[in-house]
Amino acid sequence: MRRALIGIVFACACGGGGGGGGDDVTGGDGGSTDGNSNLTLRDRQRALAMALRGSPNFMIGAGNDNGGPYDHAVPIDLHYAYLVGYGNSGGWPTWNAQGNYPLFFAQTAGTHQVTPMFTYYQLALELEQNNDAALADTAKMHQYLTDVKLLFQRIADNGKPAAVQFEPDFFGYLMQRAAMGTPPDQLPAKVHHADLPECAALPETAAGLTRCLIALGRAVSPTTKIGFHASMWGKYYDPLDPGAKIEESGIAVAQFLRSVGADDTDFVTVETLDRDAGFWETSGGGNTCSVTGGSRGAVYWDEANVALPNFSQHLRWVKALTGELQRPALEWQTPLGVPATTCGGTNEHWRDNRVHYFFGHVPDLVDAGIAGMTFGTGAGGQTNLATDGDQLKTRATAYLAAPVAM
Repeated sequence: MRRALIGIVFACACGGGGGGGGDDVTGGDGGSTDGNSNLTLRDRQRALAMALRGSPNFMIGAGNDNGGPYDHAVPIDLHYAYLVGYGNSGGWPTWNAQGNYPLFFAQTAGTHQVTPMFTYYQLALELEQNNDAALADTAKMHQYLTDVKLLFQRIADNGKPAAVQFEPDFFGYLMQRAAMGTPPDQLPAKVHHADLPECAALPETAAGLTRCLIALGRAVSPTTKIGFHASMWGKYYDPLDPGAKIEESGIAVAQFLRSVGADDTDFVTVETLDRDAGFWETSGGGNTCSVTGGSRGAVYWDEANVALPNFSQHLRWVKALTGELQRPALEWQTPLGVPATTCGGTNEHWRDNRVHYFFGHVPDLVDAGIAGMTFGTGAGGQTNLATDGDQLKTRATAYLAAPVAM
């Protein structure tokens, strides 16, 4: 599972400039990025990049920190941060006075000509703990939705482009509930609150709740781009099965996301692995290592796309997802490990080859409907910008010297 790392106070960094901009190539003020049902998926990929960066080029980013890319001089388009917790119990709205953490984060991004991206992560924790009743808890959902509205208000205060992805894993858990007989339109959720008129017409179900997130964003910060997270395990396929129904899985996840409002979003986020491959090869930092027998099985993918698992499988799944949903994808929280022939690694120096492969195959990512890729740690002890031997810095610098236009 994914874990947020940021739960700290962020010092004010005032200033502006940069951070994307430009006109959305499709026109329109607010609403989903495309604004036109006749647009192709590639049109929407370009539109997202234009809206966030003022350029149709494939985007790169990093995150799950406050200043790592800036401290290590890694050139990026997008910088993401986790927002976790409830505002009445030490969550992100308390990290700075008046809930200004997103504003300060965005302002700092602007001074570096970078666009901020926020990962909102809270409801997945409730469902992971089988606390489905939290969705129907009036006080808790009022706090949650009030916090979400505050996020959009602080983004609007900055007055510049931003992206928000909602609830990694949450939609996967909703798919599991649906498979067990309780689809989102039958799972109770408290959506109606007197001071949140944006959601008054929506049903009080999980499906209404997810649409409420979009409604709040469109009303408060209409130029902010919004995405839902797609969990492959919501319709799992076995990557070691040569006959795995990969496309069927991607299509099923897309159809489910559409049922909870994703056709009104601007993008969908996907991920390859939540930790470095070498970390899982040692079953989470243990004393033994196995390429195939770690706690997550085989996770170091074949770059030649011959042996299983491999990168081609992932891109096939993403292409099926984006093709069905007709929304571009952003690769999110991609591990930072460095390639190695030896299993495993050591603390903060685990092997992985996703940075290496992705930068060498950007056109393939674009063809799969992906508009950008971001890199970051999913937990402590992983390879990071201070321990990757400048791998990401070197590859990002070379890429941005000759970016790929979508």
